[in-house]
Amino acid sequence: MNFGKLAFSNFPVHFSTPLGAAAWAVLAGIPVGIVALYFLKLRRRPVQVPSTLLWRRSLEDLHVNSLFQRLRRNLLLFLQLLAVLLAMIALAGPRFTGTSGQGQRFVLAIDNSGSMSATDVKPTRLGAAKEAAKKIVSSMEANDLAMVITYSDRAKVVSNYTGDRRLLLSRIDAIVPSQATTSLREALQVAAGLANPSRQIGEGVVATEVNPPKLFIYTDGGFPDVEGFSLGNLEPEVVVFGPAPPPYEDPAAAKNPSAQGKPRNPSDNLAILALQTRRNDEKVDTFQVFGRVHNFRAEAVETEAQLYRHDPEKPGSEPKLVDAIALKVPAQSDQSFKFDLPDTGLAELEVRITEKDSQPLDNRAFTLVGSARKAQVLVVTAGNRYLVDTLRTPTAEERADVTVATPDEAKTDPYARDTRAGKYDLVIYDRVRPENPPEGNALYFGILPPGKAYEKSKELVAPVILDWDVAHPLMQFVRDLPTVIIAKAIGVELPPGATSLIDSNQGSLAFIAPREGYSDTVVTFSLTDGDKFNTNWFKNISFPLFLFNSLQVLGNARESVGDEVHLPDQPVTIRTDTPKDQVIVTLPDGRTTETLTRTPQGAFVASKTDSTGIYHARWEPSGLLPFVVNQFDFRESDLAPRGLVPDGTPPAQADSYKIKIGYNPVTGTQKTRTSQKDAWWYLALIVLGVLLLEWYIYNKRVYV
Repeated sequence: MNFGKLAFSNFPVHFSTPLGAAAWAVLAGIPVGIVALYFLKLRRRPVQVPSTLLWRRSLEDLHVNSLFQRLRRNLLLFLQLLAVLLAMIALAGPRFTGTSGQGQRFVLAIDNSGSMSATDVKPTRLGAAKEAAKKIVSSMEANDLAMVITYSDRAKVVSNYTGDRRLLLSRIDAIVPSQATTSLREALQVAAGLANPSRQIGEGVVATEVNPPKLFIYTDGGFPDVEGFSLGNLEPEVVVFGPAPPPYEDPAAAKNPSAQGKPRNPSDNLAILALQTRRNDEKVDTFQVFGRVHNFRAEAVETEAQLYRHDPEKPGSEPKLVDAIALKVPAQSDQSFKFDLPDTGLAELEVRITEKDSQPLDNRAFTLVGSARKAQVLVVTAGNRYLVDTLRTPTAEERADVTVATPDEAKTDPYARDTRAGKYDLVIYDRVRPENPPEGNALYFGILPPGKAYEKSKELVAPVILDWDVAHPLMQFVRDLPTVIIAKAIGVELPPGATSLIDSNQGSLAFIAPREGYSDTVVTFSLTDGDKFNTNWFKNISFPLFLFNSLQVLGNARESVGDEVHLPDQPVTIRTDTPKDQVIVTLPDGRTTETLTRTPQGAFVASKTDSTGIYHARWEPSGLLPFVVNQFDFRESDLAPRGLVPDGTPPAQADSYKIKIGYNPVTGTQKTRTSQKDAWWYLALIVLGVLLLEWYIYNKRVYV
């Protein structure tokens, strides 16, 4: 039986008793019976005595028949009633909300990625997450300790273990939202590495007693499952922020089933997920700006795509409206748009959609027009003619200078030196694993990059392609992958920050991962296996399209500089022909700058790329190279919370909605379940004290 919750000041009290209604009815009669005993009249036999001097004490007992006078003078009755009342409260099972035990540890992991800026939870999802974390801190006892971690695409320790609640609260308040994507793995690695039980805490604190740490993960669930990870002694609880999912709907009856067969929950957001520029083949003096808007709502939306032009000489200033297009975007679907522009040289452009939603961040996208450039590409292969011939077509040669080397040639000094010096924008490794990654972007076929992140792998036999990320620039115009047959592939757990490009029934078959300012793209299956074919992909039109996109995206080959794809909070490598050793980058606000120093490889690496917008790299006397950062991430724009099980979900389907940490699905909750301390034994001690006092008064005949 649960009697609900009574809140006294800042100390909420819960009552939870194992007794039923019949037992409480019996208990309620006990105080009534005690009072009734004091109402009883004694049956006395009349006896004549010569004097009442020796019988004063017996005469006082006659007052029992005088109710009101006796109740005013007898303390025993009130003590007995008090003892019964306290015993009944103890049996009600009072529990104080707060920490349990001594030396309790808390690890508070707060998601501050781009989707946590959504306003569908007031004031924002991040604001609500911070308030929930502060409640845990406020409920800490003197011997409790907590640490705070923020995470987006990378994790950051905001506060080490400390019992200073004011310090913890101030550091939680100081957490700001980012525009980056989400990866929980690094946050879990940090938490597990710092949460091992020890009496030495840091911050100069030593705990007298230590319990297993409790891990609170505050998020909206916008990250992939963290498989193959051991939490050790951490006890996780996932607190999900965002609207509750609608009741379960049978996929067979769903109106908008996804590729996996499970309907996608709607959310209040429209997002620009792609924006590119191309020269018009029919009118060579004209550029075309292509874009794509996705509607995550359950109903169609009419909006407007507006094209703005920025002035490169006035960074951060308000742009000028150039053109606008009316759009009608179907429910949970895409709508493309196109603008035509005359070739006037370098132009900085922005596209906005006018519809108001819960996430303004992805309602804007940026691109650049002008400054054509050929990619410098090195292909390391033992003689894969299907790969080499595709890269030597007229279309590819217009965009890239391709050099082909055998694995043995790639190890010689000229090639090794050029690779280390960053001469090549893109190095393609066909079933060849280098000892060290190149100073440039890399594309691997049938082999994994070097590094600890790829040490654990397994063989996949006959994987079946189920889905692919059509929003990613590497997968633009790729549509025929369901017809691709693969004999063998490599299965590997994606490293932190990686994005899956092609998914199969056995895991990812292609992904892209960041690497110190560069990108590693991995296709986990090879085109050939010795003298046999491993796949028929090279026969499909999607294969040359994928390589063409790779030259554009990874090789920085472009008809305009806007084709380069940079995500928030990811380093950007800048290559210039200037002999200067320093470059100054102006951020999109037009006020903040970052001074870059040339690396030993001759490039510059910009690290302050936290926000979307147009950045300007400048050097003396008049050098200028702009670049753009966009949040083209479907998962961050999909505001439907993940980890909450919809009402009515069959038990067999419930695990598919949960967040998997390690190999165990974790059920998300929308309310932090703080631990509770049993308070009944405090009342039991008071009852014992009252009974001892009553016994003393009765035996000593003490009256008030």
